[in-house]
Amino acid sequence: MVSRRDPEAVLASLREGRFLIVGRAGMDLYPEPPGTRITEATKFTADLGGSAGNIAVAIARHGRDAALVSVLAHDAIGRFVAARLADYGVATDCLCFAEGEDQVMVRNSMALAESRPDDAEVVIYRNNAADMCLTPEHVAGLDLANVAGVVVTGTALSGAPSDKAVGDLANLAEGMQKPVIMDVDYRATAWPSSADAATACLAFARRCDIVVGNDAEFALLAKADATDIPAGESLARELAADGIIVIYKQGGDGCQLMQGTSVQTFGVFPVELAKPFGAGDAFLGTLLARLQDGLGLDAAIREGSAAAALVVSRTGCASAMPDADELAAFIAGFAADG
Repeated sequence: MVSRRDPEAVLASLREGRFLIVGRAGMDLYPEPPGTRITEATKFTADLGGSAGNIAVAIARHGRDAALVSVLAHDAIGRFVAARLADYGVATDCLCFAEGEDQVMVRNSMALAESRPDDAEVVIYRNNAADMCLTPEHVAGLDLANVAGVVVTGTALSGAPSDKAVGDLANLAEGMQKPVIMDVDYRATAWPSSADAATACLAFARRCDIVVGNDAEFALLAKADATDIPAGESLARELAADGIIVIYKQGGDGCQLMQGTSVQTFGVFPVELAKPFGAGDAFLGTLLARLQDGLGLDAAIREGSAAAALVVSRTGCASAMPDADELAAFIAGFAADG
């Protein structure tokens, strides 16, 4: 936020209320059986997908109140997405279906994803994406009184009118002292260029209370090559020095928690990989849910890391999100082995 709040006050604000998650949700199709290439598949399993949808599911799996703020296509796939969200316990009262000309012009995103530990291909279709139709009028009608925090996935900033709607929602949250959490969620195909993405995402990140991204995403924000990890890490430290809670993810090397000039490192839970995606959504959703359960930031990060490991060890994505009992058993197993 422009008027920066103390990080402890931000964390205290997250303890109570519902989470609003802004961004994309769509249909994922997985070739069956696991390990099958898309080009060789004769049947697929359908599930909910999309970063914002998955984060919402991860929160709801812990019994916490999560609502997706998005626009769905006015067709069978849009209704499928709404139904699956409800099945997973995600509130759908902040959703709307495309109307007018958009009703026949836009579609929910669709992804075909291979459940393979190595060389897994993911094909994402986002032609005239419905979630980008989110309007300022829609967010103006949202009730933030009982909101713990607003989670924005970076793809929601990639075009109009969604970018304006997200900015307006951040203004509303700021006015009501509600934390704004950003998951950088960079998808190159969603943006006109990496430079456009860097400019928009960095400007928004500077307004947030918590920013979560991986090393390549922070390099992007620094307007550097994705391999220029030092530039990205330097920018992450700069944001932390400005009072933002920064969670800097490093894949198999774990993550760093940056607060002010303090940096803490966290490892990973090693597992046998089933697929290379879904970890980030599980991490952030579980982190927020466990903060609301009363855990400190350190402990919540460790549990988010455990959830990320569980998800990449399973097929599927939304369906792979662990509940509290599954997560506790998984962590206890590692403690016993240690």
